[in-house]
Amino acid sequence: MTVSRRQPPAEQHPSDPGPTTDPHRLRVRRPADFLAVIPYLLGFHPAESLVVVLSRRGRVLLTARIDLPPPGEETAVAAQVRQLRTQHEVDELVLVGYGDDGPGTRRVLERVRVALGGEVGVREVVLVSGARWWSLSCRTGCCPPEGSVFDPDAHPLAAEAVYRGLVAGRSRSDLEALVAGPAADAVPRLRGLVALARQQVGGLGRPAAAQALADGVRAGLVPPGPDETAAARLAVLALDLAVRDVGWAMVSRSTAEQHQRLWAQVVAAVPPEVASAPLGLLGAEAWVGGNGALLNCCVERLERDDPGYTLGHLLADLSERALPPSLWDELVGGLRAEVGAVTGVRGLH
Repeated sequence: MTVSRRQPPAEQHPSDPGPTTDPHRLRVRRPADFLAVIPYLLGFHPAESLVVVLSRRGRVLLTARIDLPPPGEETAVAAQVRQLRTQHEVDELVLVGYGDDGPGTRRVLERVRVALGGEVGVREVVLVSGARWWSLSCRTGCCPPEGSVFDPDAHPLAAEAVYRGLVAGRSRSDLEALVAGPAADAVPRLRGLVALARQQVGGLGRPAAAQALADGVRAGLVPPGPDETAAARLAVLALDLAVRDVGWAMVSRSTAEQHQRLWAQVVAAVPPEVASAPLGLLGAEAWVGGNGALLNCCVERLERDDPGYTLGHLLADLSERALPPSLWDELVGGLRAEVGAVTGVRGLH
């Protein structure tokens, strides 16, 4: 990234992971508490990042991650943060910079804070470098000059987050690998399975194809999930957009994690030419389940490999607007009715 390039948009992660968990009950008071909780709000442990935790009346609404900007782009980053604050009507935020270059990351944080100005309520500014952290808001000598040693996984709030069902991957690159698809040397063999699947389902009308996809999803939800042949069949069935939407209509917020595992297995087992629908469904289930990081990774691959795919545009909009997964409860009934009317499939849950 250079000064001449547009600052990439912030990844936004609404704090609404599902009906059975509530991260807002994690009591966060000190900088170390924020550092323990942030990986679970993002879904992974950040690196070389600026993380912004936005809250209203003491309740976290959104966590945003931005690539750590080079010198000269701090004003652009501050503009993004200011826009997020206005968009979500927050009254307080915390800035956390993660960077191996501690002094450089400190300068970025200070410049972003200055660029934000006094109209943005910055509660805390924290630098994380290596295994130590420094509060840049401390003005009373409360933080040692050498920083405070910290292991986020050992903090009590990390254990509590896991107990509440929140997950934090080791890094964002782990999620990127999850959506990357099969290894290149496996693609020729997998293309053979796709060709076979095309022959098998080519004569099916839409109602039969939609029912076949619903049956395949239900079978794939049972561990160990779909094998390569079943994955190829699901991907080919989902080439019809109306049939594909059966897969989305079947999910609920309580089953979203199971559907994510299913479609992640399909993405890992199909060649690029039939990957868009499985990627779109994986991203959709990630949104329903509150996994903003996985949603963003799906969006990025779709933008790169199939920029015209309409479901990719919808997922990008969901991410950019940081629409909460709770919205699914209002939308799913209408989607199921529409999909049922088009495909003839009933009982989509």
